[in-house]
Amino acid sequence: MVAVTARKIRDHSRDRPGVAVGRVYTGFLISYPVVGRGMVIFRDPHGHRMITTAVKRILGEPEGGSIYVETENSVYRLTFHADARTLPEAPPTAGKKEVG
Repeated sequence: MVAVTARKIRDHSRDRPGVAVGRVYTGFLISYPVVGRGMVIFRDPHGHRMITTAVKRILGEPEGGSIYVETENSVYRLTFHADARTLPEAPPTAGKKEVG
């Protein structure tokens, strides 16, 4: 498990184009993104999480500190944090599950 900040930089969705572009998700990435599977970021101890559609491709290496993850609907820039105390504060959200 690693502390991560994910910023949505592109939205390919037909239903709501451009919604939430630039949105920042902070939390913990349980496992490295895998092509064909959704990416899950746990955002707080109360079960709030962000789940993406299936990952299409991953660009970059985690040793560089950040990677780009393209899903079926969006593109995210993930920045890895060595220490959870360095995570920026995330604004509170009303829902328990967010789909990206």
